[in-house]
Amino acid sequence: MFPRRSLVPILLALGWVLGCAPTLKNGSKPSEAGVPGETMTAPSPSPTPRPVSGEAKGLVTLAFTGDIMMGGSSAHKLKTEGPDSFFAKTAPLLKQADVVMGNLEGPLGLTGKNTVRKKYTFLVDPSSALGLAHAGYTLLTLANNHTMDFGLEALQSTLRALDEQGLGHAGAGQDLAEARRPAWVEVKGRKIAVLAYSLTYPQEFWATKDRPGCAPADGYLMKEDIQAARAAGADLVIVCCHWGQEKHTQLRYYQPTLAHLAIDAGADAVVGHHPHIWQGLEVYKGKPIAYAIGNFAFGTLTSIRDSGILYLTFDEKGRWTGGQVLPLNVYNHQVAFTPRPMGDKDSVRFFLYLKKLSKDADLRLVKDEFPLIRWATPEGELAPDVEDLKPVRETRHGPSPTPAPPSPTPTMDPAGNPQGSLPGVGGSTGR
Repeated sequence: MFPRRSLVPILLALGWVLGCAPTLKNGSKPSEAGVPGETMTAPSPSPTPRPVSGEAKGLVTLAFTGDIMMGGSSAHKLKTEGPDSFFAKTAPLLKQADVVMGNLEGPLGLTGKNTVRKKYTFLVDPSSALGLAHAGYTLLTLANNHTMDFGLEALQSTLRALDEQGLGHAGAGQDLAEARRPAWVEVKGRKIAVLAYSLTYPQEFWATKDRPGCAPADGYLMKEDIQAARAAGADLVIVCCHWGQEKHTQLRYYQPTLAHLAIDAGADAVVGHHPHIWQGLEVYKGKPIAYAIGNFAFGTLTSIRDSGILYLTFDEKGRWTGGQVLPLNVYNHQVAFTPRPMGDKDSVRFFLYLKKLSKDADLRLVKDEFPLIRWATPEGELAPDVEDLKPVRETRHGPSPTPAPPSPTPTMDPAGNPQGSLPGVGGSTGR
């Protein structure tokens, strides 16, 4: 976990030192006032970030961000301000983790062909991969409902763009076997396998033995892949799933079923996305589940304003030792596609929202110079550096029961999961 106060000087500096707010597609600047609840911070000199690894020996910290898409309504920003501009106020925070991963919600390419009739499609300039590398990303998950928007050609250009920047990827490929392969990362002498799956429509985007696409969230395949990663020497296995209903906090029935199945099969954590907002946190058999972690740098102009960076820390034996959520303002009418840490008032509101959704997760808002949400293990562990916090209460309902095995492909209700992601402004192709 992060050393005490190690995030503070960086967070204090991120508010205004990076200059004026970027412009929106129509050339106007987003408002810095008039958005209820947002607390602004004063400028201060920018310090040098202190990474986790130097002060927390034996611990490995993974950072997770939600949906990333630098096209759509943000295509103008990418062209005029460059890919680094999307991460101007979060890159130092991401780089404090040992491994950083996010969901790349849209192919990187200049050409391609729509193979399925779909309301919202995205095609993002491959230059965006450079911004991901500069921001500190280690790998991107590709199993989602947009990776195949422009067919095999765009998928291939996506893989090339990521490979050229040394970025790992998981969840999509030329066929089902390739889509199921984990992304491997070695850090501090430990091997980490990241598997990614999609349970979102259109179903034609799911890979088969002779069709490119995304790895489907088939319970049996997931179990095989997790066990294969363990057999191949993985010290940590992380499972990421694109699932659930957009803009709804209530879980679909299959989300806890598959999450518990993954952990029963040997996964160390499950992290989800697709709803564009945060869903609840859960601890199952001592391991963390984050059902959905919202938007990150996502190029649409909607009412969504709250998100966060999720940090999970594991010790040298692979045991989860606690987590943190750094609340973020992702209200693009204000931040113009550049997420930034929330002020105090909004952080309290987001904390209460997340705590209400996470009934059996021990969450505590730590308000030092800057607010953080700390997530304790069932044993009450938060981090080696945290002092004077109340002991964790025992879970009222006891351990979660072992779920029945799901069907090979749990079926979703199409009416509750519309095709595509939330629309932007001025067209839907993002070209």
